[in-house]
Amino acid sequence: MADAAPADAAARPDVADDPGRRGALSVSDRVVQKVALTAAARVPGVASTSSGLLGRDLPAATARTRGTRAQVDVDVALAWPASAATTARRVREAVGDAVARFAGVRTDRVDVRVVAVTDPARVVTERVR
Repeated sequence: MADAAPADAAARPDVADDPGRRGALSVSDRVVQKVALTAAARVPGVASTSSGLLGRDLPAATARTRGTRAQVDVDVALAWPASAATTARRVREAVGDAVARFAGVRTDRVDVRVVAVTDPARVVTERVR
């Protein structure tokens, strides 16, 4: 059965031999945004806030995707007394890694803004699977 695939492809001139030439993958800004949000929320020191506190939910993200590259902006609330610099670095790394892994998109830039500091009881913890 494994030998049938090449013969089938040869019989159909409309099918390219190289899998990379068969079509294109397009990843929307919204997909990159959702991946970035999920990654940021799992970073130790990032707190989850609802719209009642600041008028919007945090973490929040926006993404601009061009082909296989993206620029991502992430706003987070920091759980006191976490280090802003350390948490921002971890968010940047987590978002870049997750976007590459799950969306197949390379991040040219991940900008992280700490826009609030909140009670440590609001820290997001990863659920046990």
